[in-house]
Amino acid sequence: MAQTTTFTTRRTGSIRPIGRFVGEFFGMCAAMCVGGIVLGVAFFQGTALLGYPNFFEQNREISILVLGINWALAMGIYMAVRGHPWRHNLEMSSTAVAVALIVIAGNVWFGFAPATRVPGWFGQFIFQCGPTCVLMGADMLFRYKHYTGSADQHAHHLA
Repeated sequence: MAQTTTFTTRRTGSIRPIGRFVGEFFGMCAAMCVGGIVLGVAFFQGTALLGYPNFFEQNREISILVLGINWALAMGIYMAVRGHPWRHNLEMSSTAVAVALIVIAGNVWFGFAPATRVPGWFGQFIFQCGPTCVLMGADMLFRYKHYTGSADQHAHHLA
């Protein structure tokens, strides 16, 4: 009977951190994407009002970088509000810019321009969102204890 109790405790003890990690991941992806959409609409509508209605089509690489910067800003604000350390904030935010630079390099050097069913900047947004979330998740794995709360609990036990 003691083995069953121990097994249940261990299982529950490992499921909670995994659930918290997954929740953090999806929360950050949602904050990044929703914030990125808001900033994307503001930027591209702003360029249209300034007389550049086809800014994305005429300036694809700059637009891709703008999307990455928008996601980085959204992520940075979300993480700052949530109280994450600045180092983690910079690491997570930089993943959006890194993916943008990789996509730009693929477009410039290899002529890789993703074909999407959605035209304009939002089609690029949809294409770029997945790889950005994947790289962000990979970065989160390096800080697994932080994003599960295990690092904080361990620090409290040592105090």
